[in-house]
Amino acid sequence: MIKTIPFLRRTAQVLSFLFLLYLVIKTAFPLEIKIPVDLYLRLDPFVAIISTLAHKGIIERMLPAFGVLLLVIIFGNFFCGWFCPMGAVIDFFDRLLFREKKRAKAFDDQPLRRFRYGVFIFSIIAGLMAFQVMYLLDPISLLTRTLIISFYPPAIYIFNHLVPQVQSLLPKNPFSILNIPLPVFKVNLFIFIFFMGILALGVIRKRFWCRYLCPLGTLFSITSRLRILKRSVTDDCTDCQKCVKECPVGAIPEKAPQNCRQQDCVSCFKCLECPPQAVSFNFGIPAWKTVDGVNLSRRYVLGSFAFGCVSALMIKTNPLQSESGLKNNRLVRPPGALPEEEFVAVCTGCGECLKVCPNNALQSTFLEAGLAGLYTPRLVSRIGYCEEFCNFCGRVCPTEAIRPLSIEEKRLIQIGVAHIDKNRCIAYDTEKICLVCNEQCSYHAIVGDEKKRPIVKEEKCTGCGICENKCPVDGESAIIVYSSGVQKKLKPENSNNKSG
Repeated sequence: MIKTIPFLRRTAQVLSFLFLLYLVIKTAFPLEIKIPVDLYLRLDPFVAIISTLAHKGIIERMLPAFGVLLLVIIFGNFFCGWFCPMGAVIDFFDRLLFREKKRAKAFDDQPLRRFRYGVFIFSIIAGLMAFQVMYLLDPISLLTRTLIISFYPPAIYIFNHLVPQVQSLLPKNPFSILNIPLPVFKVNLFIFIFFMGILALGVIRKRFWCRYLCPLGTLFSITSRLRILKRSVTDDCTDCQKCVKECPVGAIPEKAPQNCRQQDCVSCFKCLECPPQAVSFNFGIPAWKTVDGVNLSRRYVLGSFAFGCVSALMIKTNPLQSESGLKNNRLVRPPGALPEEEFVAVCTGCGECLKVCPNNALQSTFLEAGLAGLYTPRLVSRIGYCEEFCNFCGRVCPTEAIRPLSIEEKRLIQIGVAHIDKNRCIAYDTEKICLVCNEQCSYHAIVGDEKKRPIVKEEKCTGCGICENKCPVDGESAIIVYSSGVQKKLKPENSNNKSG
Protein backbone atom coordinates (compact mmCIF):
# COMPACT_ATOMS: atom_id res chain seq x y z
CA MET A 1 0.00 0.00 0.00
CA ILE A 2 2.83 2.40 0.88
CA LYS A 3 4.42 1.91 -2.54
CA THR A 4 1.17 2.81 -4.29
CA ILE A 5 0.78 6.17 -2.51
CA PRO A 6 3.23 8.05 -4.80
CA PHE A 7 1.39 6.66 -7.82
CA LEU A 8 -1.97 7.67 -6.37
CA ARG A 9 -0.65 11.15 -5.61
CA ARG A 10 0.74 11.67 -9.11
CA THR A 11 -2.50 10.35 -10.57
CA ALA A 12 -4.52 12.78 -8.45
CA GLN A 13 -2.27 15.65 -9.56
CA VAL A 14 -2.61 14.74 -13.24
CA LEU A 15 -6.37 14.34 -12.98
CA SER A 16 -6.68 17.63 -11.11
CA PHE A 17 -4.74 19.50 -13.78
CA LEU A 18 -6.66 17.82 -16.60
CA PHE A 19 -9.94 18.67 -14.88
CA LEU A 20 -8.92 22.33 -14.65
CA LEU A 21 -7.92 22.21 -18.32
CA TYR A 22 -11.31 20.68 -19.15
CA LEU A 23 -13.11 23.48 -17.27
CA VAL A 24 -11.04 26.09 -19.10
CA ILE A 25 -11.93 24.56 -22.47
CA LYS A 26 -15.60 24.38 -21.54
CA THR A 27 -15.59 28.04 -20.51
CA ALA A 28 -17.12 29.00 -23.82
CA PHE A 29 -20.35 30.13 -25.41
CA PRO A 30 -23.04 28.83 -24.89
CA LEU A 31 -21.71 27.58 -21.51
CA GLU A 32 -23.72 24.37 -21.45
CA ILE A 33 -21.64 22.62 -18.77
CA LYS A 34 -23.47 22.19 -15.45
CA ILE A 35 -20.29 22.21 -13.32
CA PRO A 36 -19.16 25.77 -12.43
CA VAL A 37 -16.26 26.50 -14.76
CA ASP A 38 -14.70 28.67 -12.03
CA LEU A 39 -14.82 25.79 -9.53
CA TYR A 40 -11.11 25.88 -8.66
CA LEU A 41 -11.25 29.60 -7.97
CA ARG A 42 -14.28 29.07 -5.75
CA LEU A 43 -12.24 26.55 -3.76
CA ASP A 44 -9.35 29.00 -3.24
CA PRO A 45 -9.40 30.21 0.41
CA PHE A 46 -6.91 33.01 -0.16
CA VAL A 47 -8.98 34.56 -2.93
CA ALA A 48 -12.08 34.03 -0.78
CA ILE A 49 -10.66 35.82 2.25
CA ILE A 50 -9.21 38.81 0.41
CA SER A 51 -12.16 39.31 -1.93
CA THR A 52 -14.59 39.05 1.00
CA LEU A 53 -12.68 41.67 2.97
CA ALA A 54 -12.29 43.94 -0.06
CA HIS A 55 -15.94 43.48 -0.98
CA LYS A 56 -16.93 44.11 2.65
CA GLY A 57 -19.49 41.34 2.51
CA ILE A 58 -20.00 37.62 2.05
CA ILE A 59 -19.64 36.35 -1.51
CA GLU A 60 -21.79 33.24 -1.75
CA ARG A 61 -19.81 31.78 -4.64
CA MET A 62 -16.66 31.72 -2.49
CA LEU A 63 -18.16 29.90 0.50
CA PRO A 64 -16.84 26.43 -0.59
CA ALA A 65 -13.29 27.80 -0.15
CA PHE A 66 -13.80 28.04 3.60
CA GLY A 67 -14.71 24.35 3.61
CA VAL A 68 -11.32 23.60 2.03
CA LEU A 69 -9.62 25.71 4.69
CA LEU A 70 -11.42 23.75 7.43
CA LEU A 71 -10.22 20.46 5.94
CA VAL A 72 -6.65 21.78 5.87
CA ILE A 73 -6.92 22.71 9.55
CA ILE A 74 -7.95 19.13 10.31
CA PHE A 75 -5.82 17.06 7.94
CA GLY A 76 -3.00 19.44 7.11
CA ASN A 77 -2.02 20.90 3.77
CA PHE A 78 -3.17 18.09 1.48
CA PHE A 79 -4.31 20.54 -1.23
CA CYS A 80 -0.82 21.62 -2.32
CA GLY A 81 0.47 18.07 -2.41
CA TRP A 82 -2.44 16.35 -4.11
CA PHE A 83 -4.88 18.69 -5.83
CA CYS A 84 -3.23 22.02 -6.65
CA PRO A 85 -2.92 22.12 -10.47
CA MET A 86 -0.14 24.70 -10.24
CA GLY A 87 1.78 22.40 -7.91
CA ALA A 88 1.28 19.57 -10.39
CA VAL A 89 2.77 21.65 -13.21
CA ILE A 90 5.74 22.68 -11.06
CA ASP A 91 6.36 19.08 -9.94
CA PHE A 92 6.28 17.94 -13.56
CA PHE A 93 8.79 20.53 -14.74
CA ASP A 94 11.02 20.04 -11.71
CA ARG A 95 11.13 16.33 -12.43
CA LEU A 96 11.48 16.69 -16.20
CA LEU A 97 13.84 19.62 -16.63
CA PHE A 98 15.44 20.57 -13.35
CA ARG A 99 17.35 18.78 -10.66
CA GLU A 100 18.20 20.25 -7.30
CA LYS A 101 21.95 20.68 -7.10
CA LYS A 102 23.89 18.69 -4.54
CA ARG A 103 25.47 20.98 -1.99
CA ALA A 104 28.53 20.40 0.10
CA LYS A 105 26.80 21.94 3.09
CA ALA A 106 23.22 22.25 4.18
CA PHE A 107 21.19 24.99 2.54
CA ASP A 108 19.89 27.46 5.13
CA ASP A 109 16.51 28.56 3.82
CA GLN A 110 15.45 30.37 6.99
CA PRO A 111 15.65 33.82 5.30
CA LEU A 112 13.53 32.57 2.38
CA ARG A 113 10.98 30.98 4.70
CA ARG A 114 10.78 34.25 6.57
CA PHE A 115 10.39 36.07 3.27
CA ARG A 116 7.27 34.06 2.36
CA TYR A 117 5.51 35.39 5.45
CA GLY A 118 6.65 38.88 4.57
CA VAL A 119 5.09 38.45 1.12
CA PHE A 120 1.93 37.11 2.73
CA ILE A 121 1.59 40.04 5.15
CA PHE A 122 2.36 42.51 2.38
CA SER A 123 -0.28 40.92 0.12
CA ILE A 124 -2.93 40.97 2.83
CA ILE A 125 -2.39 44.61 3.76
CA ALA A 126 -2.00 45.83 0.18
CA GLY A 127 -5.04 43.80 -0.86
CA LEU A 128 -7.21 45.36 1.81
CA MET A 129 -6.24 48.75 0.39
CA ALA A 130 -7.30 47.74 -3.14
CA PHE A 131 -3.84 46.94 -4.51
CA GLN A 132 -4.37 43.28 -5.32
CA VAL A 133 -0.82 42.04 -5.80
CA MET A 134 -1.94 38.70 -4.34
CA TYR A 135 -4.03 37.99 -7.43
CA LEU A 136 -0.84 38.05 -9.49
CA LEU A 137 0.68 35.33 -7.30
CA ASP A 138 -2.33 33.24 -6.33
CA PRO A 139 -1.71 29.84 -7.99
CA ILE A 140 -5.24 29.12 -9.21
CA SER A 141 -5.76 32.59 -10.66
CA LEU A 142 -2.26 32.61 -12.14
CA LEU A 143 -2.55 29.22 -13.83
CA THR A 144 -6.08 29.87 -15.12
CA ARG A 145 -5.01 33.22 -16.56
CA THR A 146 -1.93 31.68 -18.20
CA LEU A 147 -3.85 28.79 -19.77
CA ILE A 148 -6.53 31.09 -21.16
CA ILE A 149 -4.44 34.01 -22.38
CA SER A 150 -1.06 32.47 -23.23
CA PHE A 151 -1.67 28.83 -24.16
CA TYR A 152 -5.22 28.61 -25.51
CA PRO A 153 -4.75 30.86 -28.60
CA PRO A 154 -1.59 29.05 -29.84
CA ALA A 155 -3.36 25.71 -29.28
CA ILE A 156 -6.28 26.86 -31.43
CA TYR A 157 -3.87 28.15 -34.10
CA ILE A 158 -2.11 24.77 -34.24
CA PHE A 159 -5.43 22.92 -34.27
CA ASN A 160 -6.79 24.99 -37.17
CA HIS A 161 -3.66 24.40 -39.25
CA LEU A 162 -3.04 20.79 -38.32
CA VAL A 163 -6.53 19.30 -38.68
CA PRO A 164 -6.95 20.13 -42.41
CA GLN A 165 -3.56 18.55 -43.11
CA VAL A 166 -4.57 15.37 -41.30
CA GLN A 167 -7.96 15.26 -43.01
CA SER A 168 -6.34 15.59 -46.43
CA LEU A 169 -4.39 12.40 -45.76
CA LEU A 170 -7.51 10.40 -44.96
CA PRO A 171 -9.22 8.80 -47.97
CA LYS A 172 -12.94 9.46 -48.33
CA ASN A 173 -13.10 11.33 -45.05
CA PRO A 174 -16.74 10.98 -43.88
CA PHE A 175 -16.68 14.02 -41.59
CA SER A 176 -15.24 17.50 -41.53
CA ILE A 177 -14.02 19.44 -38.52
CA LEU A 178 -14.63 23.16 -38.72
CA ASN A 179 -12.01 25.71 -37.74
CA ILE A 180 -12.37 27.28 -34.30
CA PRO A 181 -12.32 31.10 -34.21
CA LEU A 182 -8.84 32.20 -33.18
CA PRO A 183 -8.92 34.38 -30.04
CA VAL A 184 -6.54 37.30 -29.68
CA PHE A 185 -5.27 38.52 -26.31
CA LYS A 186 -3.01 41.54 -25.98
CA VAL A 187 -0.83 40.70 -22.94
CA ASN A 188 -0.20 37.03 -23.67
CA LEU A 189 3.60 37.31 -24.03
CA PHE A 190 4.01 39.18 -20.73
CA ILE A 191 1.94 36.57 -18.85
CA PHE A 192 3.83 33.72 -20.53
CA ILE A 193 7.24 35.11 -19.53
CA PHE A 194 6.09 35.57 -15.93
CA PHE A 195 4.81 31.99 -15.79
CA MET A 196 8.00 30.54 -17.28
CA GLY A 197 10.02 32.56 -14.76
CA ILE A 198 8.12 30.82 -11.96
CA LEU A 199 8.87 27.39 -13.43
CA ALA A 200 12.55 28.32 -13.88
CA LEU A 201 12.89 28.86 -10.14
CA GLY A 202 13.00 25.08 -9.88
CA VAL A 203 16.67 25.34 -10.86
CA ILE A 204 17.35 26.79 -7.42
CA ARG A 205 15.16 24.52 -5.28
CA LYS A 206 12.41 21.99 -5.91
CA ARG A 207 9.04 23.71 -5.64
CA PHE A 208 10.79 27.02 -4.98
CA TRP A 209 7.69 29.05 -5.77
CA CYS A 210 5.48 26.83 -3.62
CA ARG A 211 7.90 26.99 -0.70
CA TYR A 212 8.74 30.68 -0.61
CA LEU A 213 6.35 32.79 -2.71
CA CYS A 214 2.89 31.24 -3.06
CA PRO A 215 0.41 33.17 -0.84
CA LEU A 216 -2.12 30.33 -0.88
CA GLY A 217 0.57 27.91 0.28
CA THR A 218 1.51 30.31 3.06
CA LEU A 219 -2.10 30.51 4.21
CA PHE A 220 -2.26 26.71 4.28
CA SER A 221 1.04 26.63 6.16
CA ILE A 222 -0.36 28.90 8.86
CA THR A 223 -3.56 26.91 9.28
CA SER A 224 -1.71 23.57 9.12
CA ARG A 225 -0.16 24.33 12.48
CA LEU A 226 -3.47 23.15 13.96
CA ARG A 227 -3.55 19.90 11.99
CA ILE A 228 -4.43 16.72 13.82
CA LEU A 229 -2.99 14.30 11.23
CA LYS A 230 0.70 14.36 12.10
CA ARG A 231 3.93 12.63 11.15
CA SER A 232 5.65 10.57 13.79
CA VAL A 233 8.94 8.65 13.81
CA THR A 234 9.84 5.67 16.01
CA ASP A 235 13.21 4.78 17.50
CA ASP A 236 13.82 2.48 14.52
CA CYS A 237 15.00 5.50 12.52
CA THR A 238 18.57 4.96 11.27
CA ASP A 239 19.09 8.56 10.14
CA CYS A 240 19.51 7.40 6.53
CA GLN A 241 18.32 10.82 5.26
CA LYS A 242 16.06 9.24 2.62
CA CYS A 243 13.01 11.15 3.86
CA VAL A 244 14.99 14.40 3.89
CA LYS A 245 16.03 13.97 0.27
CA GLU A 246 12.57 12.89 -0.92
CA CYS A 247 10.53 15.62 0.80
CA PRO A 248 9.45 18.00 -2.02
CA VAL A 249 9.07 21.01 0.26
CA GLY A 250 11.97 20.50 2.65
CA ALA A 251 9.73 20.04 5.68
CA ILE A 252 12.06 17.49 7.33
CA PRO A 253 15.20 19.00 8.95
CA GLU A 254 18.44 17.40 7.80
CA LYS A 255 19.99 17.47 11.27
CA ALA A 256 16.94 15.93 12.96
CA PRO A 257 14.86 13.85 10.48
CA GLN A 258 12.82 12.49 13.38
CA ASN A 259 11.13 15.87 13.51
CA CYS A 260 8.97 17.60 10.92
CA ARG A 261 7.73 21.10 10.31
CA GLN A 262 4.08 20.14 10.34
CA GLN A 263 3.05 23.49 8.90
CA ASP A 264 5.15 22.94 5.75
CA CYS A 265 4.21 19.30 5.18
CA VAL A 266 2.01 18.85 2.09
CA SER A 267 0.99 15.28 3.02
CA CYS A 268 2.71 13.73 0.03
CA PHE A 269 3.57 10.69 2.24
CA LYS A 270 6.90 10.13 0.46
CA CYS A 271 8.54 9.76 3.85
CA LEU A 272 6.48 6.59 4.41
CA GLU A 273 8.94 4.86 2.06
CA CYS A 274 11.31 4.70 5.02
CA PRO A 275 13.54 1.56 4.76
CA PRO A 276 13.13 0.58 8.45
CA GLN A 277 9.46 1.67 8.33
CA ALA A 278 9.94 4.09 11.18
CA VAL A 279 7.59 6.74 9.81
CA SER A 280 3.83 6.85 10.20
CA PHE A 281 0.97 9.33 10.24
CA ASN A 282 -1.46 9.39 13.14
CA PHE A 283 -4.13 11.63 14.60
CA GLY A 284 -3.04 13.71 17.54
CA ILE A 285 -3.79 16.80 19.59
CA PRO A 286 -3.36 20.11 17.70
CA ALA A 287 -0.32 22.11 18.79
CA TRP A 288 0.51 25.61 17.58
CA LYS A 289 4.20 25.28 18.44
CA THR A 290 6.33 23.68 15.77
CA VAL A 291 9.84 22.41 15.19
CA ASP A 292 12.36 24.70 13.51
CA GLY A 293 9.82 27.46 13.04
CA VAL A 294 10.41 30.79 11.39
CA ASN A 295 11.53 33.57 13.68
CA LEU A 296 9.37 36.56 12.77
CA SER A 297 10.55 39.50 14.78
CA ARG A 298 8.21 42.32 15.62
CA ARG A 299 10.33 44.62 13.47
CA TYR A 300 9.98 42.30 10.46
CA VAL A 301 6.20 42.01 10.82
CA LEU A 302 5.76 45.75 11.27
CA GLY A 303 8.09 46.35 8.32
CA SER A 304 6.03 44.09 6.04
CA PHE A 305 2.85 45.72 7.31
CA ALA A 306 4.20 49.22 6.67
CA PHE A 307 5.56 48.26 3.24
CA GLY A 308 2.14 46.95 2.23
CA CYS A 309 0.43 50.14 3.41
CA VAL A 310 2.92 52.50 1.78
CA SER A 311 2.98 50.56 -1.49
CA ALA A 312 -0.81 50.57 -1.71
CA LEU A 313 -0.98 54.28 -0.95
CA MET A 314 1.68 55.05 -3.55
CA ILE A 315 -0.22 53.05 -6.15
CA LYS A 316 -3.52 54.71 -5.30
CA THR A 317 -2.01 58.20 -5.51
CA ASN A 318 0.22 57.49 -8.50
CA PRO A 319 -0.75 59.48 -11.63
CA LEU A 320 -0.72 56.25 -13.60
CA GLN A 321 -3.47 54.96 -11.33
CA SER A 322 -5.51 58.08 -10.63
CA GLU A 323 -5.46 59.32 -14.24
CA SER A 324 -5.33 56.10 -16.24
CA GLY A 325 -7.38 53.99 -13.90
CA LEU A 326 -10.11 56.37 -12.84
CA LYS A 327 -10.25 58.88 -15.69
CA ASN A 328 -9.54 56.74 -18.75
CA ASN A 329 -12.65 57.28 -20.86
CA ARG A 330 -11.72 54.32 -23.08
CA LEU A 331 -11.78 51.96 -20.11
CA VAL A 332 -15.12 50.25 -20.74
CA ARG A 333 -15.87 47.53 -18.21
CA PRO A 334 -18.12 44.49 -18.82
CA PRO A 335 -21.83 44.94 -18.09
CA GLY A 336 -22.53 44.41 -14.41
CA ALA A 337 -19.03 45.40 -13.28
CA LEU A 338 -18.77 46.96 -9.83
CA PRO A 339 -17.73 50.65 -9.53
CA GLU A 340 -14.12 51.06 -10.66
CA GLU A 341 -12.31 51.20 -7.32
CA GLU A 342 -14.24 48.26 -5.94
CA PHE A 343 -13.90 46.39 -9.22
CA VAL A 344 -10.09 46.46 -9.22
CA ALA A 345 -10.12 45.49 -5.54
CA VAL A 346 -12.22 42.36 -6.10
CA CYS A 347 -11.36 41.20 -9.63
CA THR A 348 -8.79 38.38 -9.65
CA GLY A 349 -7.74 38.88 -13.27
CA CYS A 350 -8.28 35.14 -13.80
CA GLY A 351 -9.34 35.54 -17.43
CA GLU A 352 -12.53 33.45 -17.18
CA CYS A 353 -14.66 36.27 -18.59
CA LEU A 354 -12.19 36.72 -21.47
CA LYS A 355 -12.46 33.05 -22.39
CA VAL A 356 -16.26 32.89 -22.25
CA CYS A 357 -16.82 36.08 -24.28
CA PRO A 358 -18.16 34.83 -27.65
CA ASN A 359 -16.75 37.75 -29.65
CA ASN A 360 -13.32 38.01 -28.02
CA ALA A 361 -14.36 41.52 -26.96
CA LEU A 362 -12.92 41.41 -23.45
CA GLN A 363 -9.18 41.95 -23.06
CA SER A 364 -6.87 42.07 -20.07
CA THR A 365 -5.62 45.52 -19.19
CA PHE A 366 -1.93 46.16 -18.85
CA LEU A 367 -1.57 49.73 -17.57
CA GLU A 368 -4.80 51.16 -19.00
CA ALA A 369 -6.43 50.81 -15.57
CA GLY A 370 -3.33 51.76 -13.61
CA LEU A 371 -1.08 49.39 -11.71
CA ALA A 372 -3.86 48.29 -9.37
CA GLY A 373 -6.01 47.21 -12.29
CA LEU A 374 -3.46 44.91 -13.92
CA TYR A 375 -5.12 42.02 -15.83
CA THR A 376 -8.65 43.26 -15.13
CA PRO A 377 -11.01 42.94 -18.14
CA ARG A 378 -12.10 45.76 -20.42
CA LEU A 379 -14.10 45.93 -23.62
CA VAL A 380 -12.04 46.54 -26.77
CA SER A 381 -14.70 47.10 -29.40
CA ARG A 382 -12.37 47.15 -32.39
CA ILE A 383 -11.52 43.51 -31.59
CA GLY A 384 -15.05 42.42 -30.68
CA TYR A 385 -18.36 43.68 -29.39
CA CYS A 386 -20.54 42.81 -26.41
CA GLU A 387 -23.12 40.29 -27.59
CA GLU A 388 -26.63 41.53 -26.86
CA PHE A 389 -28.04 38.26 -25.58
CA CYS A 390 -24.96 37.10 -23.66
CA ASN A 391 -24.51 37.42 -19.90
CA PHE A 392 -21.81 34.80 -19.42
CA CYS A 393 -19.08 37.07 -18.03
CA GLY A 394 -21.15 37.60 -14.89
CA ARG A 395 -21.92 33.91 -14.64
CA VAL A 396 -18.26 32.82 -14.59
CA CYS A 397 -16.83 35.55 -12.32
CA PRO A 398 -15.94 33.81 -9.03
CA THR A 399 -15.80 36.94 -6.88
CA GLU A 400 -18.78 38.71 -8.47
CA ALA A 401 -16.62 41.63 -9.54
CA ILE A 402 -18.91 41.30 -12.55
CA ARG A 403 -22.36 40.91 -11.04
CA PRO A 404 -24.52 38.09 -12.47
CA LEU A 405 -27.33 39.67 -14.49
CA SER A 406 -30.29 38.23 -16.34
CA ILE A 407 -30.46 38.88 -20.08
CA GLU A 408 -33.21 41.43 -19.52
CA GLU A 409 -31.14 43.29 -16.90
CA LYS A 410 -27.99 43.11 -18.99
CA ARG A 411 -29.69 44.64 -22.05
CA LEU A 412 -30.60 47.70 -19.98
CA ILE A 413 -27.08 48.35 -18.65
CA GLN A 414 -25.21 51.24 -20.24
CA ILE A 415 -21.48 50.53 -20.05
CA GLY A 416 -20.50 53.34 -22.41
CA VAL A 417 -21.71 55.72 -25.08
CA ALA A 418 -20.72 55.83 -28.75
CA HIS A 419 -19.40 59.10 -30.20
CA ILE A 420 -18.89 59.88 -33.88
CA ASP A 421 -15.66 61.42 -35.17
CA LYS A 422 -17.03 63.53 -38.01
CA ASN A 423 -13.55 64.01 -39.43
CA ARG A 424 -13.25 60.28 -40.06
CA CYS A 425 -16.84 59.24 -40.68
CA ILE A 426 -17.50 58.48 -44.35
CA ALA A 427 -20.96 60.04 -44.24
CA TYR A 428 -19.63 63.33 -42.87
CA ASP A 429 -16.19 63.51 -44.44
CA THR A 430 -17.00 62.40 -48.00
CA GLU A 431 -20.76 62.97 -47.91
CA LYS A 432 -21.29 59.44 -49.14
CA ILE A 433 -24.10 57.40 -47.67
CA CYS A 434 -22.87 54.91 -45.08
CA LEU A 435 -25.42 53.17 -42.89
CA VAL A 436 -23.29 50.38 -41.42
CA CYS A 437 -23.46 51.52 -37.78
CA ASN A 438 -27.16 52.28 -38.12
CA GLU A 439 -27.90 48.86 -39.58
CA GLN A 440 -25.85 47.01 -36.98
CA CYS A 441 -27.29 48.71 -33.89
CA SER A 442 -30.17 46.63 -32.53
CA TYR A 443 -30.98 49.17 -29.82
CA HIS A 444 -32.04 51.87 -32.32
CA ALA A 445 -29.45 54.14 -30.71
CA ILE A 446 -28.15 55.39 -34.10
CA VAL A 447 -30.43 57.24 -36.49
CA GLY A 448 -29.87 59.27 -39.64
CA ASP A 449 -30.30 63.00 -40.06
CA GLU A 450 -31.84 64.67 -43.10
CA LYS A 451 -28.70 63.80 -45.11
CA LYS A 452 -28.67 60.22 -43.80
CA ARG A 453 -25.64 60.89 -41.64
CA PRO A 454 -25.49 58.92 -38.37
CA ILE A 455 -26.45 60.52 -35.06
CA VAL A 456 -26.11 58.73 -31.69
CA LYS A 457 -29.00 58.86 -29.25
CA GLU A 458 -27.13 58.61 -25.95
CA GLU A 459 -30.26 57.75 -23.97
CA LYS A 460 -30.57 54.50 -25.97
CA CYS A 461 -26.91 53.56 -26.44
CA THR A 462 -25.65 50.71 -24.23
CA GLY A 463 -22.02 50.98 -25.36
CA CYS A 464 -21.98 47.43 -26.72
CA GLY A 465 -19.44 48.48 -29.36
CA ILE A 466 -20.91 46.72 -32.38
CA CYS A 467 -20.93 50.02 -34.27
CA GLU A 468 -17.24 50.58 -33.57
CA ASN A 469 -16.44 46.98 -34.43
CA LYS A 470 -18.27 47.02 -37.78
CA CYS A 471 -17.25 50.52 -38.88
CA PRO A 472 -15.65 50.15 -42.36
CA VAL A 473 -13.12 52.95 -41.83
CA ASP A 474 -9.54 51.64 -41.85
CA GLY A 475 -7.53 51.91 -38.65
CA GLU A 476 -9.29 53.57 -35.76
CA SER A 477 -13.04 53.50 -36.09
CA ALA A 478 -14.98 56.65 -36.95
CA ILE A 479 -17.40 55.84 -34.14
CA ILE A 480 -15.86 55.09 -30.75
CA VAL A 481 -17.38 53.89 -27.49
CA TYR A 482 -16.30 55.87 -24.46
CA SER A 483 -16.88 54.87 -20.88
CA SER A 484 -19.89 56.46 -19.24
CA GLY A 485 -18.06 56.53 -15.90
CA VAL A 486 -20.57 54.68 -13.75
CA GLN A 487 -22.70 52.01 -15.36
CA LYS A 488 -26.36 52.93 -15.23
CA LYS A 489 -29.66 51.34 -16.09
CA LEU A 490 -31.55 52.58 -19.11
CA LYS A 491 -35.30 52.92 -19.18
CA PRO A 492 -36.96 49.71 -20.42
CA GLU A 493 -38.79 51.42 -23.23
CA ASN A 494 -35.43 52.48 -24.68
CA SER A 495 -34.33 48.88 -25.09
CA ASN A 496 -37.46 46.97 -25.94
CA ASN A 497 -37.51 47.77 -29.64
CA LYS A 498 -35.32 45.61 -31.82
CA SER A 499 -34.43 45.86 -35.43
CA GLY A 500 -34.56 42.94 -37.75
